[in-house]
Amino acid sequence: MDPKPPTRLATAGYLVVTALLVLFLAGGVVLVASTAVGAIRGDHTITVDRVIVPEHVPEPFTALPANVEPTNGSIPVTVTIHDARPAQLFLRLAIDLLPLLLILAALWQLWGLLRSARQGDPFTTANVRRLRAFGWLLLLGWPLVAYLTTNLKAALADTAPADVTSGLGLSLLAPPIPLALVFGLAVLVLAEVFANGLRLREDVEGTI
Repeated sequence: MDPKPPTRLATAGYLVVTALLVLFLAGGVVLVASTAVGAIRGDHTITVDRVIVPEHVPEPFTALPANVEPTNGSIPVTVTIHDARPAQLFLRLAIDLLPLLLILAALWQLWGLLRSARQGDPFTTANVRRLRAFGWLLLLGWPLVAYLTTNLKAALADTAPADVTSGLGLSLLAPPIPLALVFGLAVLVLAEVFANGLRLREDVEGTI
């Protein structure tokens, strides 16, 4: 079967995903480099997200406007750590790098799919594997990364100086349940559709 010429949509998608891959990869390199420089120079500032109950916030910050209430009885805050130590910097790096690596892995699978679509023959065994990998990255990879980053944030927050958190009842901001679980299931179903379509085509070609 001769491959069909690439469509404009496939070409546009391929170029966009390629650009995203380059950008995210460059962002990861910059992130690692800036962390290394900060660890050497010792003058880096980092932040970690927490939540605080209103009664632990000193006046006048507890005076919320009328009809305004904290969500779930808490207020999101950001704890800033100046002159972070190397261990704190690398905890912050891990928190930022884990989601980035997951996104890069997902983009890599998508890039392979779109490259195959540009070549005019997306129904291949390799694309079935890519779809399955993409689905599992969303279904299992995203919750795992969320769990790991939550624990890393807790470890980083525990290293904050006492003068920063003194008198404040801080707790960790729980991550929301991601829609990635739904999309992951949908992609895995699509992978099985691809696999069945590929088997049907092979059966048809085998009878000719």
